[in-house]
Amino acid sequence: MNWRRVVEALAITTLILQAMPALSAVQGKAAVKPKAEVQPKAKQVAEPTYSVLNPEAPLPEIDTKAPAPRPSSLAGKTILIYDNHGGYEKPMAGLAAQLRSLLPPDAKIGYYSPTTTSWTPDDQRLIPQADAAIVGHGY
Repeated sequence: MNWRRVVEALAITTLILQAMPALSAVQGKAAVKPKAEVQPKAKQVAEPTYSVLNPEAPLPEIDTKAPAPRPSSLAGKTILIYDNHGGYEKPMAGLAAQLRSLLPPDAKIGYYSPTTTSWTPDDQRLIPQADAAIVGHGY
């Protein structure tokens, strides 16, 4: 092997290796974000304070009751259809006629439509007399 070529190859390799840290430093500087310049301390402004409110309203305590047991039969029972003027007037009025054909002959169907959408003394007297009720809620 020619020693002259080996020396040239080693010289070229040495030059390349010496240049590599400089190349990597140049490439690294391009990839690294520059440091923020330190400015003299100016009068600092306090950050605003924000209050976050909970959008949920506190709910009142509710006295819960178990639902009334389902009647075993509707024979001899009174069913009240209570229309509370909530936009259900036509379906509620037609419901009484449809139920008549489905119920035993001795079942009574009452249709009550108060003049107001708030509970009245008549409501409080009439509703407990029924064995079952179908209520059309108002808004």
